[in-house]
Amino acid sequence: MNAEEQLMLMTTKTHQHEYVCRGLFERKGALSYIGHLDLKAVFERALRRAELPLLYTQGFNPRPMLEFALPLGVGIDTEGDWVDVVMQVPVNPDEYVRRINEELPAGCRVIRAVSLDEPKKSLMSVVTCAEYRMEAPGITDALLKLFAQESVETTKKSKGREIKVDIRPLLIKPLTSSKPDAAEYMCYAGSQQNLRPDVLLKALCETVGYDEAEASEARITRLALYGGEYPDITSIEGLL
Repeated sequence: MNAEEQLMLMTTKTHQHEYVCRGLFERKGALSYIGHLDLKAVFERALRRAELPLLYTQGFNPRPMLEFALPLGVGIDTEGDWVDVVMQVPVNPDEYVRRINEELPAGCRVIRAVSLDEPKKSLMSVVTCAEYRMEAPGITDALLKLFAQESVETTKKSKGREIKVDIRPLLIKPLTSSKPDAAEYMCYAGSQQNLRPDVLLKALCETVGYDEAEASEARITRLALYGGEYPDITSIEGLL
């Protein structure tokens, strides 16, 4: 076998049956200040240490096969994000939760999991909506004022340049929060259309005059992710 044939053999992908553990996880505290790739590395390390029957990517640098529903920005806590981990064989969801939580660092844990046999759609492709909570003095009234606007124009970075956008169509509805000085809302999220919290905070300052210093110190938590077309949305848990 010559070198070219060896290369083709190593890079040719054969079908591997995928048994997926879909886990709902949370992160908070210091761990919220790491980037998406670092969070992925945290999960990869925990999964290896848990000695689970992971399915690996093929090629020169095999890695555990896992996919997050929606990348988390730096500084954002979450109470309801999802991650798919692919196994070689079926794994009991409760056993998966127990073993990975023993290896995850403080500030990150899997709350529960379900077992799926070869989902037809990728986890990221099914996300359409998200719920967030922002905590800062006076932010509740500011967000309600923003929802009252017919148009909310701001700028955001896209492909290395600043572009003007109207984010009002991406805001779905305000939600009631039980916390003081907190504003909760639902917005469009995912690969098709996505409203980042930092863009919303920028618009709050520009459109309704919210204090920039308070905005820079706002605590942001992603509460939940959904699939489907609003208003007919559903939990990510069982979407295939």
